[in-house]
Amino acid sequence: MAISVDTVYQRVLAIANKEQRGFVTPQEFNLFANQAQKNIFEQYFYDYNQFNRVPGNQTEYSDIATLLEEKISFFKKRHQAVVITNEYGSGTLPTDVYRLGNIIRYNLTGVEDSNAAEVEVITEEELIYLNRSPLAKPNKTRPVYVRTSNSDVKIYPYAGTRTGDQSKTASVCFDLVVAINGLQNSSSSVTLPNASNSAGYNNLNFVESGQTVTGSGIQVGTTVSSVSGTTLTLSQATTGSANNSSATVTLTFKSDDIKCNYVRIPVDINWGYTEINGTPLYNSASSTDFELHPSEEANLVMKILAISGISIKDQGLYQMAAQEDIKKTQQEKQ
Repeated sequence: MAISVDTVYQRVLAIANKEQRGFVTPQEFNLFANQAQKNIFEQYFYDYNQFNRVPGNQTEYSDIATLLEEKISFFKKRHQAVVITNEYGSGTLPTDVYRLGNIIRYNLTGVEDSNAAEVEVITEEELIYLNRSPLAKPNKTRPVYVRTSNSDVKIYPYAGTRTGDQSKTASVCFDLVVAINGLQNSSSSVTLPNASNSAGYNNLNFVESGQTVTGSGIQVGTTVSSVSGTTLTLSQATTGSANNSSATVTLTFKSDDIKCNYVRIPVDINWGYTEINGTPLYNSASSTDFELHPSEEANLVMKILAISGISIKDQGLYQMAAQEDIKKTQQEKQ
């Protein structure tokens, strides 16, 4: 499916060198070619939007919108993880996202079933209004997210909004599990003044009074008595036989399976070479081909020539490439 980077470079050189009109070095070609690939790729989405506004052509293989979908489909990625980074529902998108599609919350198995829910995108302003309404407020079956940056999202509701059962969060992202290992004490009240937090948070603000505590060496019926900063006090049903003042409290946030669908960015091309006697010779091992649809080969050549013409200030070369580009565009519109 890939377009050979060497084939494109040789065609560019053949046209550019005709009648001594200029030379494009490998470094220049790599720079111009990546820009050309990016321009063509971005044009897909503009054209797709335009052609979807007019009636399609039912003739097989000739509907422009369908052809554009085929060109874009190569870059689509599905069910990619959104990495939840903290208890407030902040998530990091994959690094190669170009156009974000759906975000979906699955259950912990990651299987598409009745427990899956699409996470709707909203703005910060819309979130304010939604939270004012008990009926419209986001919940686990109607989650929402705000795009906070090109690489980050924030999913609501998050782990700070507890309702009902104190042993669980109401979060679309997290269920809270408290594990206390080997805790025994001669008193029914156990105070841990420096409860550690392995998740990297600086307090235990998601542990609440009344939560049931389970773990190795923990008596049945042990609960959280109080929480203050990093001081955790537990209440045991009966006294233990030994004192373990160095017991460790570990907070583990168990995330639901948050996935996203998106269109990724094309990888950068590279015409790799080995220089012998001052002449660059093509090296396929260090080269990266174009990822665009094979039908874009001629278009790539023309766009690279146009960019090259501007760079080497050859108006004839630029105009020739620009005219070919305009001709192609007119044919598509017709």
